[in-house]
Amino acid sequence: MAGGLWSVLTVLGPILLIGVIGWAMLRNRGGTKREVDQAERGAVDLRHDLDDDAQVTDHTITNTDDHPGTRR
Repeated sequence: MAGGLWSVLTVLGPILLIGVIGWAMLRNRGGTKREVDQAERGAVDLRHDLDDDAQVTDHTITNTDDHPGTRR
């Protein structure tokens, strides 16, 4: 009986996995033009904010370690 159960699970498991992946792909397909445009504007605003921040603050780290790339 246990061998039969494993056979059913071996067949149904991949079928279920393919179904879930297909559902996720359909669900996550692009959005409406309005949603895509809004996301693009948000990305542009974020890039501008990061550029402005980089001009104000110097994020350079000076390595004074004798053995760069190692942890001690």
